[in-house]
Amino acid sequence: MGKRSENIKVETIETNTQFNLREATLYGINVVLGTGILLLPKNIYTNLGPSSILAMIFSALLVFLLALCFAEVAGYVSENGGAYTYAKVAYGEKTAFVIGILSWFTVTAVWAASASGLGQILGATFSVFSGYETIISGFVVLFFMFLNLRGLKVVKGFSNIVTISKLLPFVAVGLIGLFFIKGGIDAGNWTPFIQVSEDTTFSSALASTAMIVFYAFVGFESLPIIGGEVQDSKHNMPKAILVSLAIVTVLYVLLISTTITMLGEDILTTNTPIQDAFAEMVGSWGFWLVSIAAIISLVGLNVGDSTHSPRLLESIADDGLLPNAVSKKNKNGTPVASIVITSLIAFGLVMSGSFESLVDISVVFYFFQYIPTALAVITLRRKNKNCELGSEYSNEGEFKVPGGMLIPLLAVGVSLWMILSDSLMHLVTGVGGIIVALILYFMFNRNKV
Repeated sequence: MGKRSENIKVETIETNTQFNLREATLYGINVVLGTGILLLPKNIYTNLGPSSILAMIFSALLVFLLALCFAEVAGYVSENGGAYTYAKVAYGEKTAFVIGILSWFTVTAVWAASASGLGQILGATFSVFSGYETIISGFVVLFFMFLNLRGLKVVKGFSNIVTISKLLPFVAVGLIGLFFIKGGIDAGNWTPFIQVSEDTTFSSALASTAMIVFYAFVGFESLPIIGGEVQDSKHNMPKAILVSLAIVTVLYVLLISTTITMLGEDILTTNTPIQDAFAEMVGSWGFWLVSIAAIISLVGLNVGDSTHSPRLLESIADDGLLPNAVSKKNKNGTPVASIVITSLIAFGLVMSGSFESLVDISVVFYFFQYIPTALAVITLRRKNKNCELGSEYSNEGEFKVPGGMLIPLLAVGVSLWMILSDSLMHLVTGVGGIIVALILYFMFNRNKV
């Protein structure tokens, strides 16, 4: 009886600390929806004018190809690690280690950028913080390190509050903007619909703009990294990935439409298009509401990045590919060494001032997660059919991408297109990252070589 009571108690604690479907969906929204959308209308309007709304929809379709692949492979596993874990099951530990290390570095660098961005926007919004941006950013990293050490239950509650707080103002802007669309059309802000320079074709402008928009959706692949922290992960994770991305997509389209409706060509003359658009609708207080939402948004990104990045390192260590100490947990069930190591590297990037170039370079690393995961759909289907997977990796009754191999192959094609469209130096850096990751693998796993 005592043993049974103890088991029930453990299960209850795990259920209370894990994300349910609603909370996982909010987490997914949090890690995608960032302050990039605040600058996006100006950047994409430059190439296409009002038809930039088509670039948003086009990019969303490309991202959904990848998200569908992540949703299916998420149905095979219920562990932390995301693309790393999928690669481990599909290809083996060496390939998984490379993907895991590159993914971990990428998210850590992005966390450093989020922390720095929060310091910069606080300095720009409140004069009392001006001149102390770097110091503030460093404290941000340390704050979230200690928050994570307190346990996932604390992080989960903080994440839910922040996500709802930043989501509501953006939803308000988008929905209220619907009532102004007719006025915007009458004012000529939507005509001519297609506006491209004389030396540029619509298709080339759409392709270049889609590249810009694509990066606004980066982050959806981070949700599966905490797969082991989600209740009934095989069933809930695919839903959370697709629903959160669908919500963000609708919101992005509404926000772009609102700024075009209210500002028209004036989008090109402002660095705060969404703030200005809302101010046009409701008055000057609207500007400040969206500005505060931007600050909350960056806080939310720090919550997400600081949570899933250490869990990725923990997953690699749990599989014996890094020293056992890296995955050791404290009384709160949190991987202390993984959190501290990740936080110190993020702190160093923030304080060095060179993290922005690192983040810019690391963008290509995202596609080293996308391509193997899309191909893993095909590999895991074959292994599952041939009974080559253990019972713990069964995908029976879970989400399956329709259309056979079509969507996974299209997802691979999209990723290759994005890589080749990026700068050659970034591609070379990506290959260099693979080489470094392989060296680390051989260093920590000599007995397996």
